[in-house]
Amino acid sequence: MQSALAGRNSVKITINVDSASLAELRRLSAGSGIPYQRLLNQVLREGLVGRAKTESRLDRLERELKQVKKEVAA
Repeated sequence: MQSALAGRNSVKITINVDSASLAELRRLSAGSGIPYQRLLNQVLREGLVGRAKTESRLDRLERELKQVKKEVAA
């Protein structure tokens, strides 16, 4: 089992998850047929990618705002 996990670059961890979130995750898992732990990993990965995209957009908007302020001040 451990070697199968190592092949996928997975790390086994223990976390605390609120019961409502876990219940919703298991409900979604049952509806999709995807095991809930795999679904949790997918949700986590999507959240991290979405966060990176949001931070990138904010950085771009801050640069554009700084440029507009310079143009208005000139």
